[in-house]
Amino acid sequence: MKLTKFTLGLFTILSSYVWTQEILIPSSSIAKDKAIFSNANNAVVGNGFFPISYTEAKLNLPEKDTTKRWITRKLFHEHLVQKSGSDFFLAIDPLLNTSIGKEALQNSNDYLFQNTRGAQAFGHLNDKLSFYTAFYENQARFVRYQSEYFSDRGELYPQAFAPQNAVIPGGGRTKPFKNTGYDYASSVSYIRLKPIDQLTIQYGNAPRFYGWGYRSMLMSDNSHNYTNLTIDWEIIDGLTYTLMRGKQLNLIRKENTTMVEAPYERKGIGLHYLSYSPTPSLVIGLFESTVYARDYAHTSQRVSPYFYQPVIGVNTIANGTENVDMKNLVGINFAWQFHKNHMLYGQAMSDDFEQKEYGLQLGYRNGNIFEIQDLNFQVEANMATSRLYAADNERISYTHFNLPLAHTLGNGFQELIVRANYLVKGFFIDGKIVYYNANQAMEDKTMLFYTKNAELTQESVEVMNTSVQIGYELNPATRLRAFVELNYRTSVSESIVHNVNYGVISLGIRTALTNQYFDF
Repeated sequence: MKLTKFTLGLFTILSSYVWTQEILIPSSSIAKDKAIFSNANNAVVGNGFFPISYTEAKLNLPEKDTTKRWITRKLFHEHLVQKSGSDFFLAIDPLLNTSIGKEALQNSNDYLFQNTRGAQAFGHLNDKLSFYTAFYENQARFVRYQSEYFSDRGELYPQAFAPQNAVIPGGGRTKPFKNTGYDYASSVSYIRLKPIDQLTIQYGNAPRFYGWGYRSMLMSDNSHNYTNLTIDWEIIDGLTYTLMRGKQLNLIRKENTTMVEAPYERKGIGLHYLSYSPTPSLVIGLFESTVYARDYAHTSQRVSPYFYQPVIGVNTIANGTENVDMKNLVGINFAWQFHKNHMLYGQAMSDDFEQKEYGLQLGYRNGNIFEIQDLNFQVEANMATSRLYAADNERISYTHFNLPLAHTLGNGFQELIVRANYLVKGFFIDGKIVYYNANQAMEDKTMLFYTKNAELTQESVEVMNTSVQIGYELNPATRLRAFVELNYRTSVSESIVHNVNYGVISLGIRTALTNQYFDF
């Protein structure tokens, strides 16, 4: 049968659709909101971790529209460099996050600012290989309560009595900039191989977020990128197994070194995740992660042999939740999409059964409300006991780069989050309320960095952090957004008899591809 030009053209479009979709969607909550309700039916999207591929998310990469002028396409519709053929796709973009703001309630004369420049490149070859790489160079000045937290998580030298420099969630280690600012850089990259439809192998330092929520009690992108090898294997239809092995760091300098600059203490991370979907509307996942000791101030050791065993549950059954060289955490992750626009999700986990340390999450999502596209609502409750994620050997606490691997508050809290956002014809509004009550010192924020048996001074802290962002999405391909943001935070603690209030107004432009967890 002779193919018509129309048929050939349609075949080309469909072929392009298939092979471009194994690229991962951005890791931001904005992308997750879009993906979760993209199916237009009551099937749960994904197996319980994000980011997922464009194929899983039922989303399309931007296509060229040659009816528009080149400058119009590049600024408002597609990637700066976008090349595609019968068996490849390539995109390159500049990245930026530039804003200026003012805190109005604490009598500060300093302007707040974020000045981020970077670039990304990603692509796909055939239907087997995809890659992504991005680099960010940053200078910033933050509101005081944020700066205090970032500085408290700074690197430690054995002879020092206090942290030095600072660490930014998702941004990494910093150096001082103009006295009260920070200078820091970060990068992310991965190579993703799919030799057969049932198997995916990924190597790089891209973060993974476990759960369908805004926060994760299991593992999130709150900390900093770390090198890891991840294998996802669909054993049978509806049953998927994930294995990850990686290298992490405590930002504690080793005392004995022949290097110009002392290296940080290393530790290993291993993860097993088994997800089962008995029906398309329900996914249940079993989660186990293990932190392995490697370095101490004066000594190093080989990683435990358990680092190499691939079976979920073996580490915890054989060693309990913690021994001298390893710490185990187990949990459950679930989502039930009982209607195409409604989802319930949650998590339960523990790292110490004997002391009854546990964390819980329960959330509800409503997407495309009243059949209005891109109108979303979310409410989520999280809680963690006061010693959760901490360890008897503090060097194997559930942290990386001196930041929590799961929830940004660490432990000892009860939290309620309400989010809503709407995007129509490029205009958007994004609102959020975060309320929490925590049993942690204001200057410390988390007790993860002390031995679990240490006697600590604790105090009750109550915080309400609200924000609303209004703006216009200039380019949906890169999530380039111009915005005005209002943020109000009030807090009260046992040591302060009156409320401490912060009010910030800022405006800027940002490629919103990643999350910024500054809402604590």
